[in-house]
Amino acid sequence: MQKVLTCAQMRAADEYTIRTLGVASQELMERAGAAIAEEAETLLSSCGGKKALAVCGGGNNGGDGWCAARLLLEKGYDVSVFSLSKEFSPDCAAQREKFTGEQVQTFLSDADVIIDAIFGTGFHGEPQGEFAEAIRKINQSGAKVVSADIPSGLNGDSGMCSLCVRADVTVAVGELKAGLLLANGADVCGKIVRKDIGIRTGEEAMWRTQAQDFAPLFPPRRKNSNKGNFGKAVILAGSLRYSGAPLLSAAAALRTGCGYTCLALPEELFSACIGKFPEAILTRAPSEKGSLRCDEPFLRSLMAGADCIAVGMGCGVSDGVYDILCFLLREYRGVLLIDADGINSLAAYGVQVLENAACKVILTPHPKEFSRLSDCDFSEVLENGVSLAQAFAKEYGCTVLLKGNTSVITDGKEILLNTEGTPALAKGGSGDVLSGIIAAIAARGVSPLQAAACGAFLLGRAGEYAAREKGEYSVIGSDVAEKLPQAILSLQV
Repeated sequence: MQKVLTCAQMRAADEYTIRTLGVASQELMERAGAAIAEEAETLLSSCGGKKALAVCGGGNNGGDGWCAARLLLEKGYDVSVFSLSKEFSPDCAAQREKFTGEQVQTFLSDADVIIDAIFGTGFHGEPQGEFAEAIRKINQSGAKVVSADIPSGLNGDSGMCSLCVRADVTVAVGELKAGLLLANGADVCGKIVRKDIGIRTGEEAMWRTQAQDFAPLFPPRRKNSNKGNFGKAVILAGSLRYSGAPLLSAAAALRTGCGYTCLALPEELFSACIGKFPEAILTRAPSEKGSLRCDEPFLRSLMAGADCIAVGMGCGVSDGVYDILCFLLREYRGVLLIDADGINSLAAYGVQVLENAACKVILTPHPKEFSRLSDCDFSEVLENGVSLAQAFAKEYGCTVLLKGNTSVITDGKEILLNTEGTPALAKGGSGDVLSGIIAAIAARGVSPLQAAACGAFLLGRAGEYAAREKGEYSVIGSDVAEKLPQAILSLQV
């Protein structure tokens, strides 16, 4: 896993390194400048260029830019600096004094590489005036762009922006910042290169998951094993309106290695689904007019031997679905995954039922569903999704997987970020596949936090494989489920 910090955590790490460990701030700036210059030189070499322009603000981010410009100049490159400020932080002023090259008064657009050092991670709001104009000119220049620590204009915590630099390379100094991965960060940062310059941090952090984190969850199977060793997952899903959702979830659970997969769906769908997945145990669920209804004896039979039950995919919002959730939350002792209309039913009829649940609960909302569930504005979820998801998980004692281009997985204590994936997954059915994956993993006794994080990773990787074959626009949910074997095998290499 890779450590990911908020801007406040990064500032605290800077202070600790300077004040407690005794590393001079100018020494840290020299190291940061060298890291940025190294990436700028790589870009210059790749395009056969010799001319670089550093566009610098007046803070310490600008100081990093001045330093990188000096180091490139010393290596023989044609380097100039365009400064946007009249006032400078002490460290920035010291670096400016060391620069002996040309300081231009207007933006030059003939550079091969531009170093973006206007704003650092402390920036909030929207760029104004000459700063906004400089950002526009950088984006229109046609030059390769290296951003110092973060693309200027990007919020370092939320990844939101109205106008910001679009970088080819972002040099993350010290540790990754959350805004590089969240929301718009994925589209504007280009290649993210993390550079360790000796800043030491505390243990409290978010973590970006990687393939090696999940390899231990798929070890070689013992020869002396049977289907009972790999868990039983129950998919309780579907309605006449959304008849495909339960099939996608069941396909994903089967492909993720579950020992038993039971598919329970409304009686009206039963005949149509016979033979779709002969490996699954197909069960009629009590229903009314094509929608699930609560029947306690049936639910008790469904709970028997089930290690994980996934509910809500394609069910529609109804009091019947809510009653099912209330019963399972009260009586079930395994892992209960609530997705889609299960979440919407909680939001509609009362989220307080999550309090004191007898089972372990995983919720898998997308931002709009989470805004309903948490009674927060949608814009607030986009801005503060990490902290809101963590607070909700802590309040209700559950695991939340807040879906997005970077998904947030938290149990109220730990925060994991999944960046694996592709825009091809922005399509109906992807969430149904995800629920089946997580259910199969959780059924094997994996903790809810790890099961949710691994599920998000496998969905993303399977989506990437499907997109390579079919293109981002043409991938459908069943394509993703079919690529799960390849995604799992990639963990075992």
